[in-house]
Amino acid sequence: MEDHWPAGQDEGGGGPRRGLNLRQIEVFRAIMLAGSVSGAGRMLHVSQPAISRMLALSEDRLGFKLFERQRSGLLPTAEARRLFAEVEGLYRGVERVNDLARNLARSGAGSLRIVASASYGERLIPMALQRLLPRNPGARVSLRNVTHDELTARFLSGEADIAISMMAPDHANLKSEELGRDALVCLLPASHPLARRKSLQPQDLAGTAWVGYAADTPLGRVLAGWMGQEAAASADIEVHSPALAIALAQQGLGAALVVGWSLPPALAEGMVLRTLEPPASAGIWAVSSRTEPLSVLARRFLTALGHALAAGPHQI
Repeated sequence: MEDHWPAGQDEGGGGPRRGLNLRQIEVFRAIMLAGSVSGAGRMLHVSQPAISRMLALSEDRLGFKLFERQRSGLLPTAEARRLFAEVEGLYRGVERVNDLARNLARSGAGSLRIVASASYGERLIPMALQRLLPRNPGARVSLRNVTHDELTARFLSGEADIAISMMAPDHANLKSEELGRDALVCLLPASHPLARRKSLQPQDLAGTAWVGYAADTPLGRVLAGWMGQEAAASADIEVHSPALAIALAQQGLGAALVVGWSLPPALAEGMVLRTLEPPASAGIWAVSSRTEPLSVLARRFLTALGHALAAGPHQI
């Protein structure tokens, strides 16, 4: 007489030909918890026949019975009880993952390393953080002002998650998105001869003391486009950041061409602003890694930054 081995087993009583998939594990767990096929169906919002078919397929795959059918319901076999202990361990791990994900989504906990052009690190970034941090308790932020030349190195050395820059860096591993434009204005003492004008043109700066920027800086390039390279190189004092230009202008050492976001919330006494004609502006770029996705906290920071940009620097 020919022996008939249970489906899924070899002649030596070895293991199953195939294991259970995640859906079958889910159905098995629901039956264990509910104690019946109908109860499992209600838990999973699936019809009773579908649960029965899934259970039969699971037992066929495993090569052994999971439940003994009795009038009072389904009685788990010893194998089913051992299997359930492992399944519950798996589900507890999934619950921990989901709990962590919910907590991260709710609190924004985590760290964010921001590097920024000095012009944006003085007011724009703090305004964004003022909105972000109360909504994300537990978040930790590192903020550093860097030059444009330092920005790429910060990313490549793993010291930055996101950067806010005047100019998009040219590097294959970095991606940039322009969030807006920052208008250049002229800051000068109210007693300055140019203060009588409503707006200033490039030729107005000829013959008067003014503060400009090194040719290789983002603002140096903007000024070269606005007034020409030769005129842009004729500044009496050359600096690398608007913060220094503002300090010099406040000491009466010349008119300073600066971006609006570099200005303090309130101008120093005796100082005025004049617009430029034709207008000139610098970019506001968000820079991040192409190889690492932005975290939830970084994306929320960009949203907060958008609100700060919409509010504007107010002085202009």
